[in-house]
Amino acid sequence: MRFNRAVNYREQRGETMKNKYLSASLGLYINYFVHGMALIIIAQNIDFLSKQWHTDNAGAAAVVSSLGIGKLVAVFFSGKLSDRFGRKLSVVLGILFYVLFLGGILISPNVAVAYMLGISAGVANSFLDTGTYPALMEAFPKKSGPANIIIKAFMQGGQFVLPYLISFLIMRQLWFGWSFIVLIAVLCVNLVFVLTRTFPPMAADSPESQAAEPQKARTLHFSLNEICLILFGYVAQTVLYILGQWIAKYGSEVVHMSEGSSRLLVSYGSLGAICCVLVTFLLGNRGIKPIYFMMIYTVMTAVVSLVIWAFPVPAVCTAGAVLLGYFSSGGLIQLGLTLLAEKSSRGKGLVTSLYTIAEGVAIFTIPLVAAAISRVNIGGIFLLNAAVALFGFVLSLIVFTRDRQPVNEAGVQAERARC
Repeated sequence: MRFNRAVNYREQRGETMKNKYLSASLGLYINYFVHGMALIIIAQNIDFLSKQWHTDNAGAAAVVSSLGIGKLVAVFFSGKLSDRFGRKLSVVLGILFYVLFLGGILISPNVAVAYMLGISAGVANSFLDTGTYPALMEAFPKKSGPANIIIKAFMQGGQFVLPYLISFLIMRQLWFGWSFIVLIAVLCVNLVFVLTRTFPPMAADSPESQAAEPQKARTLHFSLNEICLILFGYVAQTVLYILGQWIAKYGSEVVHMSEGSSRLLVSYGSLGAICCVLVTFLLGNRGIKPIYFMMIYTVMTAVVSLVIWAFPVPAVCTAGAVLLGYFSSGGLIQLGLTLLAEKSSRGKGLVTSLYTIAEGVAIFTIPLVAAAISRVNIGGIFLLNAAVALFGFVLSLIVFTRDRQPVNEAGVQAERARC
């Protein structure tokens, strides 16, 4: 049995290496390398941009929130466009909107103009998501989970590289705008590359998903699995946000670490996330299903969050940052979306939009809740993180339990059809 499994693994690996969509996939991944840098480029250049816009750092930082607005607005049509006109068009539009954002921010005279351009970045993100994730699932139908989770590695890579690029510009006393121009140049070259690549044909609904949902049910209601997995997008975005935005503040104000040491906690989280991507990719290639990762990662996120809250000391906080990076930032969003696309009989672009809406709601609501908690006790934010992660575990457990009861599920669907 072990020999057969090894043979199957080598055959699958060979099929992957011979996949004619590998070059197109590389272009898709490069977009997310730039996307990772674009997410933090305003924060990394905030001193320069605040002077350009004649405002303070808080005013410049407010521009970042516009990305959430653009993402929410675009998801209502980007998914349908992807399903109807193809993944390549959606990806190309995403690249063009990102070029508009980066070039516009560079010459924007004030915060109002910059805010409008920030909305275009959110639109770009939405088009990239609804084009890239379905395209990768169609290019690697047997390994859609590992293919999608590599996106996270490229995003983390971009966020790792950009600070070094900006430090280089500052040390050489060069214009800060070169960091934007480098990103624009990479996107323009990649646009030409993507346009010359062959994308996989859009996949029809799988027989499994068609059997699981009667034709009428597909348009009239959502299954419990779909609801749980869409809600999981809210969970995954929340735990990602709390780690990235609050771990440094928790380290400096609660654990009383130095400013430099507390900032490094974010880097430690990125290190953990990259390790998780590698491990998840390798195990996913071995046949481990996304649902197992989702259950383990959410429950461990809750445990680590509780430990950080209960023991506010530097050693625990540092180790906790690495572990939270691993369990909450190493691909939960990608795993949940991959499983949703597998379980749903709807178009992959549409379910990506629905999942993105859940993420967008989290982007709007969780900062407000976390800010309110921080006025009382910043440590309470990690209790919130634990609670949300446990909710994600419950959602994953529901999906896992229902998948182990196919007969009962069929009976429920039959009963619904009679009604």
